[in-house]
Amino acid sequence: MITPNIIATNFHVIEGAKSIEVEFFYNNQFKSFKAQVVRTDKINDLAIIKIDDKFFKGLSGIKYNFKFKSSEVGESVFALGYPKALSGMGKDIKFTDGKISSKTGFKGDVTKYQTTTPIQPGNSGGPLFDSYGNFIGINSSKIVSNDVDNVAYTIKSVYLSTLVDSMNENVVLPSDTSIHSLSLTSKIKQLSKYFTLI
Repeated sequence: MITPNIIATNFHVIEGAKSIEVEFFYNNQFKSFKAQVVRTDKINDLAIIKIDDKFFKGLSGIKYNFKFKSSEVGESVFALGYPKALSGMGKDIKFTDGKISSKTGFKGDVTKYQTTTPIQPGNSGGPLFDSYGNFIGINSSKIVSNDVDNVAYTIKSVYLSTLVDSMNENVVLPSDTSIHSLSLTSKIKQLSKYFTLI
């Protein structure tokens, strides 16, 4: 979530969907809510959806920081998501970590980072954070090949920011840095509240 009711994901996650539901822990229960697409960017594989459900009352403040400045090669990063949630791995949020291995993606794509963070189907649209818990991008794809290991791609946060700016409403992106000093496990517990299974 980038606001208490607006969620960022990949375009390929919602492409062709006739209806959308998001699931996440809400009031200590795993609940499902109706949502609708409000903005898309097919070129950069981004989409913004909004929870539109009378049973959803919103969340309190979002406790992470949206980082605009580029991250550097060698920085430690981690992903949160729901890989293969419906085909065996379950609906508990999953953590994986790695390093930024390049500031460009496949064939030099400047809109993406290349990382060594293991991601699977179901991680698409999920967040990538730096070691401080700053949001730095949205995981989108990986190379699947017998001779390639640990190559994943993440769309940089600045491109999501551009899409948000194009919306017809004033969206204030998260800027809370209070989790920076927390342990990694505490960061994960806090951040897990804001990310959904679509």
